[in-house]
Amino acid sequence: MRLTRHFLWLVVSLCTLAQSPLRAADYKKATEGKEVVMGKLYPKSERFELSLPDVGVIMNQSYVNTLLLGGSATYFLSENLGFSLSGAVGSNSDKAERTCIESFYYDPSNEVGVACGEPGLLADADKNNDGFPRYGPAYVPIREIQQVVIANVVWAPVYGKQLFLKSATSYFDLFVELGLGFATSKFYPKREVLENGNVPRGTYFDPANDPVAAAAANSKIGATADQVNSYGVGGRPKAKNEGNVLLNLGIGQKFHFGKLFFVKVYIRNMTLLGTDQGFENLLGLHGAIGVRF
Repeated sequence: MRLTRHFLWLVVSLCTLAQSPLRAADYKKATEGKEVVMGKLYPKSERFELSLPDVGVIMNQSYVNTLLLGGSATYFLSENLGFSLSGAVGSNSDKAERTCIESFYYDPSNEVGVACGEPGLLADADKNNDGFPRYGPAYVPIREIQQVVIANVVWAPVYGKQLFLKSATSYFDLFVELGLGFATSKFYPKREVLENGNVPRGTYFDPANDPVAAAAANSKIGATADQVNSYGVGGRPKAKNEGNVLLNLGIGQKFHFGKLFFVKVYIRNMTLLGTDQGFENLLGLHGAIGVRF
């Protein structure tokens, strides 16, 4: 009797072991497989996308703020590959740093006490009665972007979805763009001689030693308050209207909602070619609202 029970236990064990590989091969979680993510709620293939408005700022400029306002149109050949054409108009304003360097004081005796400012600060500062302090502005190369047009190849390798606030699902794309474009700009070159013929800075000679020689030498430095064409905005060099070919590389993320709409945020590095220094890099941060149809 005991032998019979052992025999039956052995048979059952062998049958279980024989069936285990088959069961393991047949078993599959409901969430496994590419079918789970292949059914896109927001497909792009053979569709147009229009982004308007598209607002951007150039982040790496030292002396001006540039706001780019424009839009773009994109056509996707497939879920991953598309082509876009974008354009923008630039709106420029001076930073405080530009205002200061263009109204900088040449103050060898440190009579004013501040680095830059209005003509009124010079009125009572000339304690030595030798015409100093006066203006000694600096005019560095500055570019103000006017218009930008770019044709891009767009590659969107990642489409995903995620739980948002534990109750809603967020759908998004990650994309990379590479393109060629053209930018127009106003370029203010470096100025080393002011409109009055003087140099902005120089070697100050003390009139106590030789008043005549000192007066002759010092008169060739800087600008007085009444020479408004030699400091501030009035003393800027004449702007050149330039056009430059540019290379563009961008990366960003696009969030979908409402079946047809999306919001995208992206960064662009635009490299202007053929500038006075050979090339210039402009790093822009952009945001846009768009529709797919």
